Amino acid sequence: MDQPTLPMKELVLIALAGEAALALCSFDPEIGSLEVIDKLSLPGAEGACRGVPMAANAAGDRIYLAWRGDDFRLFSLALDRPTRRLTCLGSASLPASMCYLAMSPCGRRVLSSSNTGSVVAVNPVDDAGYAGDPVLTFDAFKAHCVRPAPNGLVYATSLRGDFVQGYRFDASSGGLTPLSRLNLSEGSGPRHICFTSDGRHAYLLSEFKGLLMLLDVDGATGALSVRQTVAMLPEVDTAWAAELRLSMHESRLYASERLTSQIFSYRLDEMGRMQAIEAVPGPDCPTAFGLNRSGSHLIALGEKNGEAWTYRLDSDGRPKLTSRFEIGAVPSWVLTV
Repeated sequence: MDQPTLPMKELVLIALAGEAALALCSFDPEIGSLEVIDKLSLPGAEGACRGVPMAANAAGDRIYLAWRGDDFRLFSLALDRPTRRLTCLGSASLPASMCYLAMSPCGRRVLSSSNTGSVVAVNPVDDAGYAGDPVLTFDAFKAHCVRPAPNGLVYATSLRGDFVQGYRFDASSGGLTPLSRLNLSEGSGPRHICFTSDGRHAYLLSEFKGLLMLLDVDGATGALSVRQTVAMLPEVDTAWAAELRLSMHESRLYASERLTSQIFSYRLDEMGRMQAIEAVPGPDCPTAFGLNRSGSHLIALGEKNGEAWTYRLDSDGRPKLTSRFEIGAVPSWVLTV
């Protein structure tokens, strides 16, 4: 059972797609409140877009953000913790509108995936933490999410192809070699995937059917297989599911759905199987949400109403609304650092 400790203050980053800006917030887990302490406009970011994905290095002092407006750019940002200020180190090119970012297992590459461009890109990171132009790109049909796993492999979901592709990652070159592939039912729309820390299991979210799947990860080959499937909205045929997150001690799973603007919570047994706890109202169109660093709260973003809602997670994992905060135009990604 998750019983996280509560530090005095934490830092949370929220990407504002409607403002081409990044908000640095102070989060108080004692009362569940957010406060914007710095806001950085992305220099040269033009056009309009919705989702703006982010990733951070292991130390949390280098942030990477993919701008999806008129000119596709990968921004490198420095976070100074003592002064609580953001600085833009510069930007590099991207081959398409990228909808997901992740750090490579070696920490020296930024991996990104594009649904509209059907591509995965690899951008190198130098010693100062600046990400340069992509050195490699790979065809990846309708790739929505790209994630490294504890087994050292990299996995990408195909939103319109209805499969999850596994890759071997070459740390020296950044190369990706296709390995096994998990095919799913037509029209399911695999969107996001996350892995348990021991690498034995993964959870997969289906956008168009609103399904959550528990996957087994083969220890020898990295191949994925479906162990359990749960419908977020069993009474409907279509959904618009968005995000999923594992709790800090991996005993709870959370997911969001945009048609109903709800946050769903699940209890996980010793085998990782899901059991529904409850669904609670979320902000309007909760495309993105995350858990704070200590694991005590969930922070959900309303893409349509520009609000951030915070929820305290009780001892049973149930989200209890603690605050509503106007954060800015089209909040689309939340990152705790």
